[in-house]
Amino acid sequence: MRAEDIEEWLDSWVETHYAALTDRDEAARLCLDAASRDDIPERGLLAAAGGDLAAYLEEEAEAIRQSGRF
Repeated sequence: MRAEDIEEWLDSWVETHYAALTDRDEAARLCLDAASRDDIPERGLLAAAGGDLAAYLEEEAEAIRQSGRF
């Protein structure tokens, strides 16, 4: 899977699950589990998140909340 595809998958996952992302470590675990089910390698997912998946998820969820998009 290309890096762009993984980034798109990650963005979609955050948008779908952002409301439930209250604990960053749990969110990272759930995201990794979902990625694994979709055959996305952990290394690729971490690269798409800039190296720290938990921090990335927290930042993206907060950005969505602040934007009022959803």
